[in-house]
Amino acid sequence: MILRLWAILGLGFGLGLCPGKAQEKEKPNLSFGKSQDLEIELVTVPDSVGSGGKPAPTGADTKSSQEGRWLRIDVPFATEKKITPEVKLKFFLEGYEVVEGEKGAKDSEKFVVLTGEVTYLDVPKGAKHYAGMFLPPASTLRFAGLKPNGEADWSGRKMNLRVEATDRGAPVEEFFDLQGDRDKGLSGRGGKKDPDWHKSADAQEVTGGLLPVTETPFWPKDYKRYPQPKKP
Repeated sequence: MILRLWAILGLGFGLGLCPGKAQEKEKPNLSFGKSQDLEIELVTVPDSVGSGGKPAPTGADTKSSQEGRWLRIDVPFATEKKITPEVKLKFFLEGYEVVEGEKGAKDSEKFVVLTGEVTYLDVPKGAKHYAGMFLPPASTLRFAGLKPNGEADWSGRKMNLRVEATDRGAPVEEFFDLQGDRDKGLSGRGGKKDPDWHKSADAQEVTGGLLPVTETPFWPKDYKRYPQPKKP
């Protein structure tokens, strides 16, 4: 009887089933970087990209044309496996669209959530990859709200940004949340008290409002910046 008991205990130790020993959680393959490593800025297309082509139409508003400022968002992430066949990331960005008042009434703002997706293939192991998304100049002006320089709220990190990922089709538990460490986001939305701001009942989702680099003038000049993109 004693020998049989020791045999059972020995089998338990061999399988890692001993009482009191916590099972180690497998480290996820994909993890996001810290919010301070996020790169978000308003940029213009380098002159070298458009040199030699036809000029913009006469009288065009340069702020809203392709010559205007693009919002560029680069979110850091890391992968542990030697090669990850496919990584898909979805971006959610807080924005506001101006609603013109009727019959002399004041203009108001409508809350919108700008979304966009990007997929990378055969991502090699790395401590700091970047997932990039862009908001074109005209859209940057459209969704900046009523403030005179409202688009600077994005580059000033005052607006909410959330990024979710899937690794080879499986959802990644961790997500990137720019205002997640605050009790309340700087805009009044988001933060620990409002983690589901991107699902708010009063939000209008603008699907495809954010573009991957392959759909912008920054491609292929910046092709070294990102993992191999999967084109639609």
